[in-house]
Amino acid sequence: MKQGLEPGKIDSKQAVMLMLSTILPTAILTVPTVVVKHARQDAWLSIIFATLAGLLIAMLVVSLSLRFPGKTLLEFAEEILGKVPGKIVSFLYIWLFFLYIGSGAVREFGTFLVTAMMPDTPIIVFQIAVIAVAAYAVRNGLEVLSRFNQLFIPVTALLAIAFILSAKDMKLARLLPVFDTGLIPVIKGSVAPAMWLGEIVTLAMLIPYLNKPQEAYRVAVLSVLLSTFFLTASILEALLIFGPNLAGYWIFPAFNAVRAVSIANFLERLDYIIMVVWVLGGFVKVGVFYYAAVLGSAQWLGLKDYRPLVLPAGVILAAFSILLHGENIVEMLHYISLVEAPFFLIIFEVGIPLLLLIVALTRRKGGEAGG
Repeated sequence: MKQGLEPGKIDSKQAVMLMLSTILPTAILTVPTVVVKHARQDAWLSIIFATLAGLLIAMLVVSLSLRFPGKTLLEFAEEILGKVPGKIVSFLYIWLFFLYIGSGAVREFGTFLVTAMMPDTPIIVFQIAVIAVAAYAVRNGLEVLSRFNQLFIPVTALLAIAFILSAKDMKLARLLPVFDTGLIPVIKGSVAPAMWLGEIVTLAMLIPYLNKPQEAYRVAVLSVLLSTFFLTASILEALLIFGPNLAGYWIFPAFNAVRAVSIANFLERLDYIIMVVWVLGGFVKVGVFYYAAVLGSAQWLGLKDYRPLVLPAGVILAAFSILLHGENIVEMLHYISLVEAPFFLIIFEVGIPLLLLIVALTRRKGGEAGG
């Protein structure tokens, strides 16, 4: 059945790039302000705790997946827990994780474009555009989604160039004193980035379609570490240029840091280039969660083709993006920081995968996890 649903295969390099585009686009936009509000100049320390959590989640999910070769997260949940409990877990992942987070990404990018670039354009225009492009890629399968991602991901190198160009405005003194906030704020600040890095759990929907599944550990670890590198760079850039007071005040501090780059009054307005990078990344991020939702729904319903579900799922994504993420960007960020991040981290990224692994070991389900 799985072969009929998704006949395509991707290699490890494509999988790493897909995971980077799954985690980074919205994380770079919103994580710096969420973390700095808790940990202030110690925000970079919060990323260390978040990285440890992300690596543990990556190892947990891959270990679980490799015990059930050829099966996605939703398929082996049913095998481990039994038909009815497994269906309930799959239903929760489809609606509360894939569709909800996918719709949140749609909302974040629509809000970003309206707030930072085109305030007179209705947000629904951007939301429909993001979903339409993602729907085209999803309908054409995992290989097309991966190739679309490969087209633009080298452009992310511009983020590193922007970081280097903004170095003249950075002051190390803005990171001092170190560990001034204490341990609790640093840990609180790590929850949101840990949740974003924990989105590596979506890899469990793609591992059956890797041409070398035994490389899944390497894919997962590399994806988390590279995401950590870019997240840390975006936080440090905002802190070193603006300091904790201003960086915590900006809604998109990393974007404002790039916007501040000015070399000899000649090289300016790099924000437009970076905006293109983020928007293209947003298409892929929405596409990955969109793909996981329609593939999982087809598996849940026992269909032989997921493509008839692409349009209905797109309508649901659009509706969720309008109805479920607050009245404005400030409310949305507040809700992400205090409610969404701990909820998704504890329930869908750690709790359920850990429960599945314990039950699988107890009931002797699946084979040995390969390395």
